[in-house]
Amino acid sequence: MSFELRVSSFGKAPARVAEVVAQFLRNAGRKIPSVARDGKSSGNEGGSLALANLGTRDPKTETFFDSEFLRKLERLHLVAKRLNWAGAKGEHAASRKGFSLEFSDYRRYQQGDDLRYVDWNIYRRLDRLLLKVFTSEEELNIYLLVDTSRSMAEGTPMKLDYARKVAAALGYIGLKNLDRVGGASFSMRLHTPLTLGRGRKQILNMFRFLNKLSSSGETNLRAALHSFANLFPHPGFVVIVSDLFDPAGWRAGLEELTAKRYQLLVIHIVDEQETRPELRGDVALVDVEGGRERKLFLDAALVRRYQIEIEAYFKEIETLCTSRGIDYLRTTTGVPFEEFVLQTLRQVSSVE
Repeated sequence: MSFELRVSSFGKAPARVAEVVAQFLRNAGRKIPSVARDGKSSGNEGGSLALANLGTRDPKTETFFDSEFLRKLERLHLVAKRLNWAGAKGEHAASRKGFSLEFSDYRRYQQGDDLRYVDWNIYRRLDRLLLKVFTSEEELNIYLLVDTSRSMAEGTPMKLDYARKVAAALGYIGLKNLDRVGGASFSMRLHTPLTLGRGRKQILNMFRFLNKLSSSGETNLRAALHSFANLFPHPGFVVIVSDLFDPAGWRAGLEELTAKRYQLLVIHIVDEQETRPELRGDVALVDVEGGRERKLFLDAALVRRYQIEIEAYFKEIETLCTSRGIDYLRTTTGVPFEEFVLQTLRQVSSVE
């Protein structure tokens, strides 16, 4: 959910309106207002992705990015932390040692070791039996979970457009590193998923999947993530791209996935207006997902109260993610996309 503010013509609210709106924000989920003037929503006006205009583009050929940006993406890698769940051959070094793929080190020969892995060149030079040890390379399952609730249609550019570009970039990085990529969108529930796959064909499948996403419905992160865990029971690297406007479900949803040994990267996307509303005076605070409305008089004191509430909400999310070992980044749609992907993402340990 999200709120929008509408100019109203009714009289000023009483002095206790700060307490009223603060309570309303808590009860309704502290959903953040975006400003609309004269009763018109600001959600989809201007600033939306050029490639979001699916009516004039062939989704089969949509690549989201130009070739120069794709080359930059190929320099990045997603790093797996919990590799005991990794599967077949790929490019992620496992914590266990094995005799395959990449040479790692030497160790002394011990009785019963396979003589095929003795380095006979060293034996001839040094008269010592040393065994070659290799690092097993593991495939990583990468799951892209994109929030398509109605609140994601707010912002300039629209939060959903920003979110699917982030998802496309991370998915592309994984596929170029020989990992398998899949995922789903969600609002009240999990929607039609993208089946796990790899290679060039999956890159095109992923772009088509992301191009088709549209915003509707309320948010139920707990139910959606529970359904995801049932649909994709093999743990892997989960990228959640959302505005996280679901206080009733974000904590339980994230904790369920970490308990089931998924590795999480949470990309929290908000719009500038949602953190610093500029409108003043008589307004109507409207829940764009649930339709609830609250009229009030918005002054500087109430805006400060609101900003305290939203910062506390952000801090609560950050604290939970830190305590559970979840990589977390918050950004606004005002941050240039390339800057976020090529620079800011490197701040988390799962991207290098």
